Amino acid sequence: MNHSNEGMRQLLAGYRDFFKGNPVRRGFCALHAEQIANTQNPHSMVVSCFDSRVCPEAVFNTNDGHICVHRNMLNQIDKEDFSMMASLRFAVESLKVENVIILGHSDCNAVAKLQHLEELSEEIRSWLDRTHTCYRGATLEEAVKNNVLDQLGHLASIDFVVSAVRNRGLNLEGLYFHIADGLLERWNPRQNRWDFVPVD
Repeated sequence: MNHSNEGMRQLLAGYRDFFKGNPVRRGFCALHAEQIANTQNPHSMVVSCFDSRVCPEAVFNTNDGHICVHRNMLNQIDKEDFSMMASLRFAVESLKVENVIILGHSDCNAVAKLQHLEELSEEIRSWLDRTHTCYRGATLEEAVKNNVLDQLGHLASIDFVVSAVRNRGLNLEGLYFHIADGLLERWNPRQNRWDFVPVD
């Protein structure tokens, strides 16, 4: 990570507060509405799974206006999903976020269901059964982490993302959240491994 990346620094500092049980998140309410009413300047976009147990705003202990979140089953970066692509382009080109983060998590039911697509309803099966998504791994954790890496690869193949990475240092991150204990792992592309984010 580039040490000048203030957005990522804030996210990791917020995560440490979340882990230690020191939430500072105010949330949106009438008392604070005027602070963000006229503009938004988020430093990061988080692509999160649909799972209700994972709340990026809480995990990173952010106040409103600091991150924008797009949710879908499997965290899919799908060029044929107009909602995904419109959100991504707006975040990258108009909001000029510093980071785009794929946030996977433990016990991901969507990844697990990739092994049994024939048992699913048509709507869920059609979304999960994408040509660029599959179950890869000896364990569910490994499969979820591999899906995060696959989605990072899809991000890196999108022209306007590539341009932002090259021209202004847009940072692409893969993270894995452990629901049961609140631990967070971060993909280290230089070492080709997952490292736990220090909490001290």
